[in-house]
Amino acid sequence: MDWFTKTCLVMIVLLLAVIAFRPMVLPQSAAAQQGYKYVAVVPLNPTQPQRELDKYAADGWELAGAYMTNFNNISGAVLIFRK
Repeated sequence: MDWFTKTCLVMIVLLLAVIAFRPMVLPQSAAAQQGYKYVAVVPLNPTQPQRELDKYAADGWELAGAYMTNFNNISGAVLIFRK
């Protein structure tokens, strides 16, 4: 290889190294979202959680997640609200 090709390859390697190591040298701060309160609710009737949804929605809560559980062969639902 001639000197021009070697110089180009060295420059490419150096520039890639600068791109790769910049986050380690100058890390950017991250801001997490704050201010939410969470509450987990187990409805009395897991097949019809509408009553719990209506109750918490009327109080200003937002449904953040829901999942089904099966503990000791007892099925149930868990609703997670945030405000």
